[in-house]
Amino acid sequence: MQSTRFEPRGTAAESTGVMPPAIAEALGPEALALPGRTPATGGLTITRAVELLLLVTFALVPLAAIGYLLHFRAPGEIFEHHGFHEAAIAVAIAVSGFITFVTWRCYRSSGEPFLRWLTLSFLGFTLVYAPHGLFTGMAHENMWLFLFYGPMSRFVMAACLFAGLLTYGKPPHARETRDAFAFWGAWIAAFVALDLGIGIATHLLPQTMPALRLIMEFGALALTLLGICLMLASRPDSPLMLLYALALAFFAQSSLAFVLARPWDHLWWLAHAISAGGFLLLGYGVLHAYHTTRSFSLVFRHDEVIDYLRAAKTHADEAAERLRQANEELARLAATDPLTGVANRRHFIDRAEAEIARAGRNGTPLVLLALDLDHFKKINDGSGHAVGDRVLQRFCATVGGTLRPSDLLGRLGGEEFMVLLPEAGAVEGAAIAERIRAAVAGMSAGDALPDVTTSIGLAAYDADGTELEALLRVADDRLYRAKHLGRNRVVGNDATASRPDTPPA
Repeated sequence: MQSTRFEPRGTAAESTGVMPPAIAEALGPEALALPGRTPATGGLTITRAVELLLLVTFALVPLAAIGYLLHFRAPGEIFEHHGFHEAAIAVAIAVSGFITFVTWRCYRSSGEPFLRWLTLSFLGFTLVYAPHGLFTGMAHENMWLFLFYGPMSRFVMAACLFAGLLTYGKPPHARETRDAFAFWGAWIAAFVALDLGIGIATHLLPQTMPALRLIMEFGALALTLLGICLMLASRPDSPLMLLYALALAFFAQSSLAFVLARPWDHLWWLAHAISAGGFLLLGYGVLHAYHTTRSFSLVFRHDEVIDYLRAAKTHADEAAERLRQANEELARLAATDPLTGVANRRHFIDRAEAEIARAGRNGTPLVLLALDLDHFKKINDGSGHAVGDRVLQRFCATVGGTLRPSDLLGRLGGEEFMVLLPEAGAVEGAAIAERIRAAVAGMSAGDALPDVTTSIGLAAYDADGTELEALLRVADDRLYRAKHLGRNRVVGNDATASRPDTPPA
C-alpha cells in the first residue's frame, strides 16, 4: 500500500524555509516571491513540551473518567430513561445530519478526497445510528435490535475516518466527480441496506449478537487507534488535523467504555458523552473549515499565518521601495536628454518657470543663458553623427563642471542648450557665461574629437523681462548676435558683453 504523507505541513520542505505549497496557493502567485520563513525555535522547547503535555492530558481525560466509574460505581446501579435517551439521540442525529451537509459543501468546493470520506463518515453515522433511538422503546422486547445499531454506527464512522486519513493530501477531485450524485445515492442505499440487515440479523441470529457487538466495538477501537498512530507517524501540522486526532482519541475511548459498560449503567451513559465530545470536536473543525477555506489542508495555525503575513509585509515593503526607486528612475529619464544626460526641454522649461515665479515672489535675481555650438553642422557632415554625439557629450560634461549646484543645464534641441542661473544677477551671470565659454574653448582634444567653441546669449530677469517667453526670446536674440559678431563669445546687455582674447574660430 502506498504510504500516506500529510502535506503541506510538518515536512522537510518547511524546515528548510521553503513556503509550504498550501500557503503559496492560498496567498496566490505573489507568495512564491516571499522570503523563506525561519522557524522561531529549533527542536522541542519547554513551552512546546508543556503544550504537548496539555494536549495529551486533554485527550486522555475520558480515560480518567472511565477509570473513576469502574472503581467507584455501584454494581447494578442503572439509569434507564427512554424519553431522555430518545431526545439525546434525536439531537445527535439532527446535528450529525447538519454537519454531513456542511462537510459535503466543503467537499464540493475544494474537491479534497479526504473531505469525501469525512462526509461519508458523518452520513454513515447518521443513517446507521438513527434506528438506535427509534427502537429505544423495544429495549426489553428485543435488546439487540435496540443496542446493535450503536456499535455498528461507530464501526462505520471509524472505518470512513481511517480511509479519509489514507487520502489526506491527495490531489482534488475533478468537478464532475464532486457533482456525481449517483455516488452519494449508492452509499445512502448501502447504509439503509445495512440498517435492514441488522434488523433481520437481530431477529434471526440473536445468539450471535453479543460476539458481533464486541467485534464492532473492538473494530472501531482498533481503527481509531490505527488512525492516531498514522497521524503521529506523519505529524500533520494543522489545527484542523489536531482536532481530528483529538476526536479519534475520544472515539477510541468511547468504544472502550462501551465494551466495559452494561446497558443503562453510568459507564454506558459516559460512553455516549465521550462519543459526543469527539463528535463536537470534529464538527467544530468542519464548521471552521467551512467559514474559512472550505478545506482541511488550507487552514493554518495562527502563528503560521502571522509569520507569513510578516513575510508578506516585508515583501510588500521591499516591493514598494523598488517601485519608488523605479518611479524615481522613470521621472529622471522623463526629465533627461538620453544622449547627454542633461535636462530635456520639458524639464528645463518647467524648472525655469518655477524659478521665475520664485524670483518674482522673493525679488531675487535670475539669469538665462542660451548656448549654441559653433559650426556644429560641419562636424556632423565631416566626421559623422557618431562623432557629433561624442562632441555633445563632452560639451555637456565640460559645461556641467563649471556650474553651481543650483544651476541647471538643459538641451532644447540639436546643438542648442540653455543654462538656468537662479539667484545670479547680470554681472555674475556674465562671469559664469564667460567661464563656460573659456572652458569649452579649452576642452582637451586628447580623445581625437574636433575642437569646438560656443556662442552664448544672456538675459537677466526683470531687466530683460519677467516672463519666460520674453527671457528666452532675448537670450536667443543675443545668442545670434554673438554668432554675427564672430562666434566664441558672450553677449548680454552692453554692460555684460564680452569677447575672447583669441581670434574667433
